Amino acid sequence: MDNKLALHGGPRAVTAGVADRWRRPIEEEKRAIGALLESGEISLSGKGMPKRFEEEFADYIGCRYVLATSHGHTALASAFFAAGIGPGDEFIHPAYGYIGSYVGALHMGATPVFCESHPEYLLADPDDIEKRITPRTKVINPIHRFGRVCDMDRLLPMCEKHGIVLIEDAAHAHGSEWGGRRIGSFGHIACFSCQGVLPGGKPVAAGEGGIVATNDRELYERALIYCHLHRSGVLDELENPVYRQLDNQLLGWKWRAHPLALAIAQIALRNLSERIDRFSRVREEFYGKIAAVRGIEPVRRYEKSKGAELFGGLQFLVDAKALGGATAAEVAAALRAEGVTTATNEARHIEHLRAIYTKDLPGLWGKGHVGPADRPLPRYKRGDFPVTESVAAISFRISGWIDPAPGLIDQVACAFAKVAEHGEELAARD
Repeated sequence: MDNKLALHGGPRAVTAGVADRWRRPIEEEKRAIGALLESGEISLSGKGMPKRFEEEFADYIGCRYVLATSHGHTALASAFFAAGIGPGDEFIHPAYGYIGSYVGALHMGATPVFCESHPEYLLADPDDIEKRITPRTKVINPIHRFGRVCDMDRLLPMCEKHGIVLIEDAAHAHGSEWGGRRIGSFGHIACFSCQGVLPGGKPVAAGEGGIVATNDRELYERALIYCHLHRSGVLDELENPVYRQLDNQLLGWKWRAHPLALAIAQIALRNLSERIDRFSRVREEFYGKIAAVRGIEPVRRYEKSKGAELFGGLQFLVDAKALGGATAAEVAAALRAEGVTTATNEARHIEHLRAIYTKDLPGLWGKGHVGPADRPLPRYKRGDFPVTESVAAISFRISGWIDPAPGLIDQVACAFAKVAEHGEELAARD
């Protein structure tokens, strides 16, 4: 067989279709939506489909309280309000992060303090987080990126020691586990997204939607009064005597989820365990086939973690030295040419390099270097977080599969081996 790189005119290693063959049960979704249209239950919360979904999700992850919201963003904003964050407070968030995770805190006047990524896990580095805690730190907000779980054995005790609320961005992590317990069942408060459509969307996808999960009654009630205007029976549900003085418009935000979306989400939730199991088996089969490939290895996972990884796919680290100087971008480009069309090395969300932290933006909010609540924002510059800034240079990812085409895993493994073998050729400079 001709082993010449496809990038340079050789045959492609991958000829099977790379798209996942698994298909969501559309007819079941249509029946569920049709039933709601017939009943007229398409604008409500606290009962009907929304309440059934909340109860089913709580049962699935093993927590006491769940709220369904309009988006993952609004779930997270509600969690920040629940934590009592406001002007003068700080929260710690990974520089390899996402503004949608913490934008609610910005609008509440809190100050972001970014932290570095761990170079092997590419998740928030607990050692760096601990160094950035001050008496003003109110929240630590890690991201279980692509369903890979952060070091909960470090983060939870750290938060307990300093009286900090842990708000987990679990937008990608429905069904992910730490020590055999599902994310959302044992931390302070976790927030999930239901954005997208299966199989490539969030693990429980519904077009749009979000979920707040907690075992803490006070955090639950504070999130509830912030985001669920006109929730059915809400005043009877509230136990805090202060909150019970509100009317059923609560604090005014109407961020509840749409029942039609939750009907789709409920179906996705019911097949989630099967999808995770099938995806994981294929992933481990693939990892076994590329174990001997030099210079490319999966991003590490903590021993106690079990990541869903249904959203975002499989992430890899590139050892440029072992590949004769080839970068992750060059490896990803070569893999795409070989037919692994989902290979990408983008790192879109580098938070500290956003314009709002590097420039004055007169006319956007107040005068000077301020944010949406007219509060001063920190100044950052390139070089402040070298590991985070290197993510695109050292890593790439590909989509995984629940149901790959016959022979596809062998072909993709061959593509990895072929590209690694030609690393020096990829790195050749004019």
